[in-house]
Amino acid sequence: MKNNEAMRKDLADKLKTAYPYADERTSLVSEKGLAACGIIAIFYVFARIVYVGFHGGLALPELVLLFIMVFAIKRVNYKNKVFPLPTVMGKSLDPAPTAKGKRIALYALNALPLAVSWTVIDMLTDVTGQSGGIKQLITDFLSMFIVAFIFDTIVNEIRIKKYNAHSAELDNMENDLSDD
Repeated sequence: MKNNEAMRKDLADKLKTAYPYADERTSLVSEKGLAACGIIAIFYVFARIVYVGFHGGLALPELVLLFIMVFAIKRVNYKNKVFPLPTVMGKSLDPAPTAKGKRIALYALNALPLAVSWTVIDMLTDVTGQSGGIKQLITDFLSMFIVAFIFDTIVNEIRIKKYNAHSAELDNMENDLSDD
């Protein structure tokens, strides 16, 4: 009995040395599968919210589910101290303090499509209920541009501040030479 157990342990050790990354690879594949399922679930919830919205209803359970999904993702990232750099138009932002002007320009560029979309939607469907020609369209564009720009700036600058603080903390831990 003990001989059989020793053989199994010896075999397990040989496999671990022969395939050191097997467990990590399996874990990574599982994580990617779960991420794909999560993305599919989020797309389904969005589609359901749009479908119910077009039929005159309020998809409250789906909105709650969407909120819970976002909260869970944020909570897991926070617990694991993951502070990703924000992206604007598919590009990661430069977290350096000297690049703030470039980031502000990217926030403005990011707000343009939303403002244009809002203006076109209001022009076609009269969402605001104030049909009024060019003056109203300019007002719609500017108001959405300002709101989107301010929101992007505040949210992304907070995320960059967290990223920089965490990066500085990691640098301090790495450079700490004390014997604690």
